[in-house]
Amino acid sequence: MNTLTERIRVAREQAGLSQAEVAKSLRVSASAVNQWEQGLSKNIKLEHFFALAGLLRQDPQWLATGTAFPYVRRTQATPPKLDDPPLTREEKALLHHIRRLPDTLRRPLLKFIKELSAFSALEIKADFRN
Repeated sequence: MNTLTERIRVAREQAGLSQAEVAKSLRVSASAVNQWEQGLSKNIKLEHFFALAGLLRQDPQWLATGTAFPYVRRTQATPPKLDDPPLTREEKALLHHIRRLPDTLRRPLLKFIKELSAFSALEIKADFRN
């Protein structure tokens, strides 16, 4: 991804957010977000840029330049890939609701989902054996 506009759009899509949702979260107009993604805005206020990076869970250095400092913490989100499939409607809905949960509930939910996924995989294998 060579341009800031591409990185913003792809990161927003990977986060499962619409332009309207980003605008509402950052308290800017939807047309401002559209202009950022279309390259029609000459500059983005720093307060909006850093809020956008946080909302999209991206390293601001990567979002601005396409590169990141080597010492960026591993807990940062990885840059999105252009070949990642877009999120489905169900994935967007799950992400939307999960993001509204406090961290104290996210962790047990993640553990439950992992266990459910493992259990589901075991059931599928058992079905093939029968």
